[in-house]
Amino acid sequence: MDKKAIYNSKKQLINKNLGGALEAIGTLLSHQAYASLHERITDIQEDYHRMLNYMRQGYPDPSRNHLYLSLLRKLDRITNDAALIQRMQRPLQKYDVAAAQSLSRSAITHKLEDDVSELALIGLGMGTRESDEIHASHHQFMATLFEQLSHASQWHHDDQEFYENLLLSPTTDNADCALMVSAISLSSITYFDIRKYITLAHVYQQATDERVKQRALVGWALTTTRTHDLYPEVSETMEQMMGNEDTAKQLLELQMQMFFCMSAERDTDEITREIMPNLMKNKGFDITRHGIVEKEDDPMQDILDPDAAEHSMEELERSFQRMTEMQRSGSDIYFGGFRQMKRFPFFYTLCNWFCPFYPEHPGIVQTRKKLAGNRFLDTLMTNGPFCDSDKYSFAIALNSVIDKLPEGMKTALNDGVAFGPMASDEDMSTRDNIRLMYLQDLYRFFRLCDRRNEFYNPFGGENGQNALFFGYAIYDGALNDQDVMTLGHFLLKRNEMDSLERLLACCPSPYPSPKREFLLGCCALGHEEYARAISHFKTVVENMPDNKRALGAAARAAMLAEDYDLAEQCYRRLSELSPESKSSQLSLSIALIKNGKAAEATPLLYKLSYEAPEDDNVRRALAWDLLACQKTEQAIKEYERLTNSEHAKAEDHLNMGYCQWVSGHLDAALTSFKSFLQQKEGSTPSLLKEEFEKDSDILQANGITPFEMNMMTDMTTLH
Repeated sequence: MDKKAIYNSKKQLINKNLGGALEAIGTLLSHQAYASLHERITDIQEDYHRMLNYMRQGYPDPSRNHLYLSLLRKLDRITNDAALIQRMQRPLQKYDVAAAQSLSRSAITHKLEDDVSELALIGLGMGTRESDEIHASHHQFMATLFEQLSHASQWHHDDQEFYENLLLSPTTDNADCALMVSAISLSSITYFDIRKYITLAHVYQQATDERVKQRALVGWALTTTRTHDLYPEVSETMEQMMGNEDTAKQLLELQMQMFFCMSAERDTDEITREIMPNLMKNKGFDITRHGIVEKEDDPMQDILDPDAAEHSMEELERSFQRMTEMQRSGSDIYFGGFRQMKRFPFFYTLCNWFCPFYPEHPGIVQTRKKLAGNRFLDTLMTNGPFCDSDKYSFAIALNSVIDKLPEGMKTALNDGVAFGPMASDEDMSTRDNIRLMYLQDLYRFFRLCDRRNEFYNPFGGENGQNALFFGYAIYDGALNDQDVMTLGHFLLKRNEMDSLERLLACCPSPYPSPKREFLLGCCALGHEEYARAISHFKTVVENMPDNKRALGAAARAAMLAEDYDLAEQCYRRLSELSPESKSSQLSLSIALIKNGKAAEATPLLYKLSYEAPEDDNVRRALAWDLLACQKTEQAIKEYERLTNSEHAKAEDHLNMGYCQWVSGHLDAALTSFKSFLQQKEGSTPSLLKEEFEKDSDILQANGITPFEMNMMTDMTTLH
């Protein structure tokens, strides 16, 4: 009931209906859980009633609209606080709310400054406490502060001022700043808070540490999708941010990096299915600091298969190269390997999912002690090729096996070659890489953490629809047309059709362009709106008659729309532009057959068959063409080769049945039709009837009547 009241209030606020929002949220006044909000709600109710009475008496009030908007904003903040309280009532909450809200501003400032000072004194040999003790105490404090900030109620102006000063102070440790920015981001993404929103923008604009800047940028960008126009400050901040060309470029990169993160499972499947089997097969090689070297092998191998070693080396190198290419392009190749390592107790603490990696973290103290004198953790911190939470996972897992490692492996750890070539300091410190690593941490949290449901997921669940922040109205006009096209083609390449359509709708162009028309056509094609797709593609072809992509897309849409004249026209032009292309020639042949010009397709298909005698797709097209030309005996010979092949398809048996039927071999036709149905999982005789109807033109051209089609369907059922 509470949740419904909050939802209804939010809905009315978006529509700027103050009375409706007050009526909805007013139902919470009888609930003790929301006692802290009662006075604030009552104050707004009284102010609004005074406004109504004043208006009823006919008095003019030039500030009426301003006051109405002010009350809407106040009630929006109350509604967000109510939503936070409602969420904190859940029985599965694992943190101590009272402890998380008990830190005063002075306590926060003193603790952060004192710990930095004391660690500096230890570095000078003047400290009074042990370093591990300080780090443990400091981390516990940061864990509590993280809970407080990530579940904070709506800020006031003085809260904004305090945290901005704290985050931009040179005396605050950069790692602490990064952690606090993540907590503020989680809070603001979940329940929009204009003060936190502006804080994130200011921290991005003014911070000097790149980790802090990039976390603030991510938090700000993802918070923007949660805003609405009750806050003119949002538009002002957006104008400031997007007015900076460099910031706009980073946001475009950030948007694409989010989709790379969301492909983690798909990339993991590719690695597991295609790359890892090759690596496991090639056990005859070692990976060392000097590269891939061959192990001593069976001396008979060179005699029995002299080329085996060379082929294995090439295959192994291709597998490594593929993984390197995936990582370089932004793919999250480590997600699958580390996802099971997120069950360590270390990750029961919320802030550890976002904590920048440092060797003194109390959660990996045992690993550090066992690696005393070994530079591996330092190397992992500066050059490790994966995100911070994965670095912690690895360090924790290493603790359980380090005593059993051979000396050679320990040496490899010390030399920093445990993962092969590691990234340089310069590569790891680029802002794009820092941002990508942070997004991977964020994605892991929203995919794997037990507490992820406490917060709004900016990745938008499995379909990724909400992940396109440039698809929200607030970003209308934020990208220039060239950047829209860049992002559009990126989404098209990744088959994110819903996101592509949202992008084009949100970022309209003042003038039509062939590139935009092409993307719109692809959206329509993806949604099976073939007529609309053809309309867009025709515009592209008219302006760019030799554009192969547009011609191919228009031909594809035309084939699906059964506009075979257009399909023939497009494929013919493609064949002229690329006469060496077997694909264009084959497609043209199929279009000719569909367009009732089978005889014209025959010489093309014979030529292709001669040039590619082992290509089953060419043979299928030729066999179908021969059937369409009523050269049944020749068609049967081609279908015999296809149906006897280990690569035979169910449709090959169906078409063989057509040939035998036309030739009068009814028993053989029945056998072929039954083979077709057996190979189509879950099929019924009605499927055969549907196929007959689809191919009725060619069947009737060969003398088969509609009545005979019905009878053949029944014969298949009876026998």
